[in-house]
Amino acid sequence: MSDSHTEESVVTLQSKAEYENAINLSQHVPAAKIISEMVLDAFHTSKESDQIRELRTAIRQAHDAFDDDKAYELMGQLKQLKDAEAADNAALENLSSQFSISRILSSFKDDPEFQELVYGLALKVLNQSHQAISNPSAAKGKAARAKKDTEVFVISKDGISVTLPLRTPRSKLNVDREALEFLGFAFVGEGSEAELESETFVDNSGVEQPITRKSIVTALQQQSAFDGYTIAAQ
Repeated sequence: MSDSHTEESVVTLQSKAEYENAINLSQHVPAAKIISEMVLDAFHTSKESDQIRELRTAIRQAHDAFDDDKAYELMGQLKQLKDAEAADNAALENLSSQFSISRILSSFKDDPEFQELVYGLALKVLNQSHQAISNPSAAKGKAARAKKDTEVFVISKDGISVTLPLRTPRSKLNVDREALEFLGFAFVGEGSEAELESETFVDNSGVEQPITRKSIVTALQQQSAFDGYTIAAQ
């Protein structure tokens, strides 16, 4: 069983490399790229649960209201929830080490939530591919607008500036390593395999925030973190 699991992991890594190579070569029509990115986005959701995000918001509101007792209570709840989710993640990692992903997925084939995810994604692919085939000019225009609307921000400090594009959430953060290191974040590893040492940063209110391009831009714009830095749209 371990051999088949290893083989499946290798195939997955090969497929990922082949996909990234294909998407970067620009040999596919824009509509095809939109559909493929849509499929990936469906499975690259945030690691944080809605409960954690809601607690972070409540903690921030308590800080804004100078309610230290409430903030302290909520931070205790946040720690308990994060510990519980860490235990869940450990259990899931243990499960994935025992069974192949195809075996795990097949066991969920009759689960209502899993079916909702799969059929919802299938419906999106059906609609998008139908639109791309029946009206290719519209799909091309949509792709061009999406590319044009990508925001780029200039982050500056002490006379030095770097750019930070607001890429899709699926884009790995190491693509913008220079900008993140400029802000003080550290990476482990090199090239496309580099990963951030931490997945969160602490804002000026003492609240942990997930490290995403959007959260960084928002914190800089609101001056709630990264003291001494400025940001402006390019």
